[in-house]
Amino acid sequence: MRPIHVMLAFLVAAVWGFNFIAAKWAVQDFPPLFANGMRFLVVLAVLFPFLRIVPGKMVQLIKVATAMGVVHFGLLFSAMGLAGGVGSISIASQLNVPFSTILAIIILKETVGWKRVFGISISFGGVLFLGFDPVIFAYWDAVALIVGAAFVYAVSAVMMRQLKDIPATTIQAWVALAGLLGSFAVSFVFESNQIASLDSAGARAWASVAYAGLISTVIGHGGANYLFRKYEISMVSPYFLVMPFFSVIGGVLILDEVVGWEMVVGGGMTIFGVLIVTLRNNQRALQKKVGQNKAGNKSG
Repeated sequence: MRPIHVMLAFLVAAVWGFNFIAAKWAVQDFPPLFANGMRFLVVLAVLFPFLRIVPGKMVQLIKVATAMGVVHFGLLFSAMGLAGGVGSISIASQLNVPFSTILAIIILKETVGWKRVFGISISFGGVLFLGFDPVIFAYWDAVALIVGAAFVYAVSAVMMRQLKDIPATTIQAWVALAGLLGSFAVSFVFESNQIASLDSAGARAWASVAYAGLISTVIGHGGANYLFRKYEISMVSPYFLVMPFFSVIGGVLILDEVVGWEMVVGGGMTIFGVLIVTLRNNQRALQKKVGQNKAGNKSG
């Protein structure tokens, strides 16, 4: 990758990492699901021109949009409402990679070697190790919710394979619409004080909603999509694994969080395990692509 694109990859990771801090600030003034809905209101305002009907794909598209916009991000914002810090939550969110591999084994009947099994095991072991930190143990319910969010993201990623021919901006626009309508609907059933929070919320909370909706979407997802169009996934995705480090650093510098040795060890285990799975998944995808190209050349 060109140096400018490596810098962009790290910028995307930083934007996503600090997005956990923005979410934490947003849920301090707004109910979590309501905050998620407002975040997607901002996203939809940006991506509305890309909201288009896709013939023959709408059922699958709506399923993916609902899973991502309502369930995944709803669990994420709910986790931030319960969490005492952002570092452990951002680390646990990386479990979407091993979850995706496990689903590929179950649904797609993909075989895995010992290296990926080791990576999956150590990544989950790292999250469990976080629980030895007494600070993190106090909000294990938040960690459990973010693990659930990671699983839903992995399910959505598998479902999204059927939408490969649809532009990413169109998918994001439908995710925003589903997230907006679904989150507001669920919020008004299970939460309270939504209208009052609009009057009492401070400037920091409003800025956090704008950051989550604009910066995270435009620079984060936009930058990632740009890099994935120029380079193989195997070249780009490892850079995004530094995202939790930005969350941890931001948590220490901005939120005055204390990082214990348990978070260092558990977080290191999780990221190392996810790195192993990521590299092996990318290598397998590259080998499969090479094999398909060779088969195509022979048939030609």
